[in-house]
Amino acid sequence: MPDETILYEVRDSIAAITFNRPDARNALLPEMNDRLPALVDQAEADPAVRVIVLTGAGAAFSAGADLKMVGRPDRLGRSALVGRERALHGAAVVERLLRREKPMLAAVNGVAAGMACSFVLACDFALAAATARFAFSFVKIGFVPDSACSWLLPRRVGLANAQRICLTAEPVGAADALRLGLVTEVVPAAELAARARAVAASIAAQAPHAVRMARGLLDRASISGLREAIEAEALAQGVLGETADHQEAVRAFVEKRPPVFTGK
Repeated sequence: MPDETILYEVRDSIAAITFNRPDARNALLPEMNDRLPALVDQAEADPAVRVIVLTGAGAAFSAGADLKMVGRPDRLGRSALVGRERALHGAAVVERLLRREKPMLAAVNGVAAGMACSFVLACDFALAAATARFAFSFVKIGFVPDSACSWLLPRRVGLANAQRICLTAEPVGAADALRLGLVTEVVPAAELAARARAVAASIAAQAPHAVRMARGLLDRASISGLREAIEAEALAQGVLGETADHQEAVRAFVEKRPPVFTGK
């Protein structure tokens, strides 16, 4: 429906999840934080979906938590316990994004601030419009990085860069985001949606089981030892060798034709 704060659409094996409060720069409401993991659940459960794309409507990805709500009299000055519970709730959304098996990329079409930065970091990788910028501006409102940002950001850009980004609270433009590894590609704003869909389509065209296992292997290997990574690779390779998609790919190579993957 037009008034939904998050839109969900599946087309050509790609599930697009779009923050939809463009007049408020897609600032996050509590119900949006509740809805996002539910939509990821829906995409994970749908065999027609092979890739998920997360983006924002209009000129922003998301301005983060809606500070108009944060500043309400009934929310300011809340107890430490209530504050902790709210922070854990936000982190639970990020944890759900990280637990998924299907690949997910972010198309950052404008500002991404606060909690929304963690949503970007929880994706496998991100593309950005040239007009995009990241605002890790927690200290500006007397807060610290939350929603798993203190864990995700150093993994992506290194500790020293994470310290500078968070302690200065200076926005990171698209060019610097590319240099630091926050995003993998920067394109003109008018081309972002099409480019993100093209990248997603190239992933969707591969063998689904192999894609899911490969992304999981890479993610776990980043925090595991060499032997653990090798054992995980060997197990996955053994399982995939029995799939119809692997056998189809080998036959297609021999017959010099494109493979047709069915996810079996």
